[in-house]
Amino acid sequence: MFRRGLGGVGRHTPTKVHLEMRFRYIVTAAALGYIAWALTDHSIWSDVAALEALWHPSRPWLLGALAAGLPLNIGLETAKWNALTATGDKPWTASLREVLVGATFAMVTPNRTGDAVARVALLPANERPLGTQAWLLSAWAQSGWTLTIGTAAWWACTAAGQIGLPIPAGAQWTVLAGLTAASAVWWLLPRLARSPQRINRWLEARWGLEPGRWKPQQHRGQIVLSGLRYAVFATQFAAALAAWGIEWDLALYTTIAVVYLGNMIVPTAALAELGVREALLVAWMQPPGVVLPGLLAAAFLVWVVNLGLPALIGGGLQFQHRHG
Repeated sequence: MFRRGLGGVGRHTPTKVHLEMRFRYIVTAAALGYIAWALTDHSIWSDVAALEALWHPSRPWLLGALAAGLPLNIGLETAKWNALTATGDKPWTASLREVLVGATFAMVTPNRTGDAVARVALLPANERPLGTQAWLLSAWAQSGWTLTIGTAAWWACTAAGQIGLPIPAGAQWTVLAGLTAASAVWWLLPRLARSPQRINRWLEARWGLEPGRWKPQQHRGQIVLSGLRYAVFATQFAAALAAWGIEWDLALYTTIAVVYLGNMIVPTAALAELGVREALLVAWMQPPGVVLPGLLAAAFLVWVVNLGLPALIGGGLQFQHRHG
């Protein structure tokens, strides 16, 4: 189904796939190991104050903002998908089901690639090429925001000397230059796909970007909806962290932007980057021991609400469809 549905997007030899998967599992294991080390290093299991803070967040009502963001998050993603795949009299609920089932398959595949496979497979056979293009355009717009805002956040931290990681100043600016160039190229990808040159053939073969498929207003629509969705899930993350006493300010959004950027770049095995996001957050913030459990709990709740619950609902819908 993968090769039929996605038209060979991202094909690799079996040996390369096996090596990539092993590396992804190593990265995930390293992230989880780092979290375990951080907890042990702070002697959390014997820290009564830290455990008390974990079970009694200082502002628990803010978790309501995290929960309230879920329908907005799913609604915006469904609107993006429906805007590109709705043909004829396709109901909005059909797009919602495709998004939720996609979330289920994303949970068990590296870097959520199963999302694309499931969504495209649920479309009629004659619409799957369009579905592949739609998923790629949607992912391009969403990733563009993550990359761009993450780059801006890295610049702000570098300029202010607020990067606590053991990275030399020169290397920090080098990373910024690379991120800036990558952001510029990323937003130019649709234009490059229309260019009748070798890059055009590569993009079409590797990513399925077909020249002239989408109108400029469709590109703009995906960018706007993706930007709104980024604002929603970033605010959900901020609300969860603030529930455990982290100050809700612009600096917190900067931290979240860097974490999401790293989460997008780091290759992971499955379970929607579970462990990697938390490890990046701990490494970047370097919180004191009393804050650490609550910080991890907040990140885990974001995973549960935005990824776990949609995957569970999508799995139920798929089971009902196949056995109902």
